[in-house]
Amino acid sequence: MKKIILALIFLISVAPGWGKSNFSFLKPDKYGKLIKIQIKGKDRTYYKLDKSHPIEVTVEGPTRLKVCSRLDMQDYKKDQKVDYKIFCKIDNDDTHYTRSAVHSPGIKFSKSNNGQIGGSEVFTLDIAPGKHKIKLFFDKKNKQIAYIRLLKEGNKSTSSVERVAMHPQKFTKQVKILVKENEYDYYRIGSADSLSLKLIGPCTLKVLSRLEYNVTMNGGKKYRIAVYEDGKLKNTFLKSTKLSESAVYADKKSDLQLSQGDDFYVEVPEGEHIYTFQVKDDGRNLLFKFYLPVDDLNNTIR
Repeated sequence: MKKIILALIFLISVAPGWGKSNFSFLKPDKYGKLIKIQIKGKDRTYYKLDKSHPIEVTVEGPTRLKVCSRLDMQDYKKDQKVDYKIFCKIDNDDTHYTRSAVHSPGIKFSKSNNGQIGGSEVFTLDIAPGKHKIKLFFDKKNKQIAYIRLLKEGNKSTSSVERVAMHPQKFTKQVKILVKENEYDYYRIGSADSLSLKLIGPCTLKVLSRLEYNVTMNGGKKYRIAVYEDGKLKNTFLKSTKLSESAVYADKKSDLQLSQGDDFYVEVPEGEHIYTFQVKDDGRNLLFKFYLPVDDLNNTIR
């Protein structure tokens, strides 16, 4: 049975975050063609992305990577709004980002002076410690062309950013777990129900998920999470996980076991939106915990 969370109670807690810093241009390791695009009189370097030419880059974390994309609009009318989907693979985890493009007046190719380029659409990847291989690509049947610019966060502050643990009023089941003797509230969803949050952007929602292992499961597992924005599919996250070495249920009577915590991030655009989370694999149960930066709590509808 689907439970929709219509109101939120905020409980303040501190979670690892990111300090204020600048983003600098990052050249990918592999790409098809370098493209210069003129924006406000200045040339900017982008890389062409199509079905035959993925973009690959190696990034060392912890850091954040901004992916700026502009859709080639030459095959579309100037007033047409066009959706496009960029697939992203970080090591063994797959997801995708759907964006909507409209023609951006005044933006043109530096060499040809031609326009018909979409406005900049951005999504941000939070990169965990260590080196990670990131691949951006289109579906093999997609004939669209996009231009990609990568920006890496630098000068990361050692200070932490306060994040807010979001405690829903309505949910299917609250589950208490212990991690190194600290107790946390998680919220269970399965293939037959879902979880929805109302958020005001712009902000970045951090989601921590844990797969519940039953007696028939062992070893490494994969699971999929679908995230809907206002009823429309926004992202599908594929996570690879394994049993946790430190997380246990507070209720010692449970015959289930917990996976490690797997996090992912949802970029929320400006305005009020409802996000629905669903498990895409039958017979799988997940536990979720949600965080927002304290600075984003004061967002209002403009």
